[in-house]
Amino acid sequence: METLLNDIRYSIRSLFKRPGFTAVAVITLALGIGANSAIFSVVNAVLLRPLPFPESEQIAVLEGINPSKGITQSNMSIPDFIDWQKQNQAFAQLAGFVTGGSLLSSGEETDRVRGTAVTADFFPLFRTNAFRGRTLGADDSQKGREPVVLLSYSLWQRRFGADPNVIGSKVMLGGKSTTVVGVMPEGFEYPAQSELWVPFPLDESERRDNRYLSVVSRLKPGVSAAQAQAQMDTINLRLAQAYDETNNGWTVRVTNLRERLVGSMRLSLLVLLGAVAFVLLIACANVANLLLARATVRAKEIALRTALGASRWRIIRQLLTESLLLSSVGGGIGLLLSLWLTKLLIAVSPPNTPRFDEIKPDARVFVFTLALAIITGVIFGLTPALQASRVDLNERLKEGGRSGSAGAGHNRLRSLMMVSEIALSFMLLVGAGLLIKSFARLRDVSPGFNVDNVLTMRIAAGGKYAPGEPRIQFFRQAVERLRALPGVQSAGAVLSLPLGGESFNVGRAFIREGRPATPDESGNAAYLATTPDYFRTLQIPIIAGRAFTDQDIEQSRKVLIVNETMARQLWPGESPMGRHLTIWRDEKFPREIVGIAGDTKPSLDTEAGPQMYVPYAQDANWGSLTFVIRTNADPLSMAGAARNEFRALDKSLPVFNVKTMNDVLASSVAPRRTPMLLLSAFAGVALLLAMIGIYGVTSYYVTQRTQEIGIRMALGAQMSDVLKLVLKGGMALALLGIVTGLAGALALTRLMGSLLFGVKPTDVVTFAAVSLCLLVTALIACYLPARRATKVDPLVALRYE
Repeated sequence: METLLNDIRYSIRSLFKRPGFTAVAVITLALGIGANSAIFSVVNAVLLRPLPFPESEQIAVLEGINPSKGITQSNMSIPDFIDWQKQNQAFAQLAGFVTGGSLLSSGEETDRVRGTAVTADFFPLFRTNAFRGRTLGADDSQKGREPVVLLSYSLWQRRFGADPNVIGSKVMLGGKSTTVVGVMPEGFEYPAQSELWVPFPLDESERRDNRYLSVVSRLKPGVSAAQAQAQMDTINLRLAQAYDETNNGWTVRVTNLRERLVGSMRLSLLVLLGAVAFVLLIACANVANLLLARATVRAKEIALRTALGASRWRIIRQLLTESLLLSSVGGGIGLLLSLWLTKLLIAVSPPNTPRFDEIKPDARVFVFTLALAIITGVIFGLTPALQASRVDLNERLKEGGRSGSAGAGHNRLRSLMMVSEIALSFMLLVGAGLLIKSFARLRDVSPGFNVDNVLTMRIAAGGKYAPGEPRIQFFRQAVERLRALPGVQSAGAVLSLPLGGESFNVGRAFIREGRPATPDESGNAAYLATTPDYFRTLQIPIIAGRAFTDQDIEQSRKVLIVNETMARQLWPGESPMGRHLTIWRDEKFPREIVGIAGDTKPSLDTEAGPQMYVPYAQDANWGSLTFVIRTNADPLSMAGAARNEFRALDKSLPVFNVKTMNDVLASSVAPRRTPMLLLSAFAGVALLLAMIGIYGVTSYYVTQRTQEIGIRMALGAQMSDVLKLVLKGGMALALLGIVTGLAGALALTRLMGSLLFGVKPTDVVTFAAVSLCLLVTALIACYLPARRATKVDPLVALRYE
């Protein structure tokens, strides 16, 4: 122990004697370790840490699929859910829920909150008790019972001021007097950041093809997801045989809840974790080069200590102690830096990214950072220590002359590290380049309408206005008021926005005229109820026929508009105008197709599927619509005036989701933008570190060969000859690094295929551009020392040591 303390004290004195070297090394390591710690904090919270429920690994989601109809994700019906409860032996609990928005009123204040209706087994399944009061039970779902509600912790804090007497109080929820029975603990907001929960009674008389119920389950102890999947396949096969008309081809996919929430983020996070690991390796190579240069300066010191009896192991231990001290200080600063970087990562990530609200440093992050600091100290310190401890005075004098410069072994190591830095930087830059090009291609995709100068806002009138004429009149008056505002070109309303602008999308089945009303003949399409000016406001082209008008009302002929994709799929090479479709099971009458609209994208990276539009005045069962307002100037400047019009019409209805269509577009591409920005930033840091490394190696090369350069110039060498001499060595290493990085990039970028859009992982243009970028960077980094070499005075150089 005494020896170790002596080593530490000696290392501290040694590092303080060279503050410049120490500062550069510590800052370089802090950047690398801090970035790794920050990304690991995200990976830890999202992918590694269990969900905040007891035995969360046993919780699974059941999603409906029908491969024969191309349906890969669907909710399920109540009758099917009840049959699953009765027939399965794999689940301890099965619970259903329906998410949506609710109007919450207490006093004079009305808010629109995210609510979830849940079946009786929902809270027992999650094994989470209320923070105050109680959860919902089976009795709460019985007919005739007084309505009750359970609040989230965040809603209790925000809306009720954390009032401990809220239990038993009355609130107005959806226009009904409701009793608050409990408050859930902090952090419980499943599903989809719910702010309250209400009971959901199961009605066995509902149709089996009315699939709107989400299902979550808890596996019995000892039952695997694969065993549960096999049992559910058997049950659904029986249901398909018993109810062929509604269940033919339908089954479910059993997926672990954590995988369902964050599985789509796994590849992006692992790519970023690999990227910061590359940055750290480049930082280690830079510091190792610094240590090699420092070892050359300390050669006499080490030789003297060896002559006085110090063993090679003793020298290595002393040098490793210095390296570990550097990495420990860098790790401590890096840990502090990671706290800021983590907040930055959360800030640039898309809103409501799953589990990002759980990101915080814990014991695992601290252990990771400590281990990383130790490993880093060994990585960048061991090789220089081994080299420096090989003391052979005669051989060193042969290699280094009077200058005390490093021998060939040191030079080979420095060159190897420089090549490694360039290779790693090349791989990072290629990855970033592919994502940048992919994102540019994505932004060039037309969404099918004009996003500029459009303001959107949603209002829910369903709790106050009855289906049919009351809702028709309310939304018609709202559109007329908005249209009359100064600076407004047009206004309309729609059931759900394109580009994923809403948290839900409605799909409905249809039957073509002349076809039997059977499951085999039915098709599915996105369903959108709109007011007449919706197409004109978003500038969605009407390719054939007409748009809706004010004459398309409940009493008039029932009409329909289909999009290009639906027309092409159902009537290839023919016109669908004048043909008829029936919204199967929901409507008992056909609708005539009066127009073909251009496709609008559900997201920029997916193709538009079949879409059908109906006039809202002919289907006023929907109580919530999104308004779109095209303005002459900045659309957000109209938000206040638009709110005032809604308030004048009915001040009890809150307006929410106020944003521009450009904001909607930005949100739709955010999952691709964030990895692109982060990987680009890491690649930029790697390029900077590589440039510093190249500059350092070349500068050391010039210093080492100062006498040789002086002799060459004394014998008549020109400045151009000296430039070529220095640049040749540096650029040769740069080319070797690029070739090595090219091989690595070709292998690694194939793993990024799912993150790219419209770009191949082996895109030639990107590889060529990165190669050119690195060559220019290397040329600049080599030129500066080379230029300095041309100014060497031969007389001074001959006396140089």
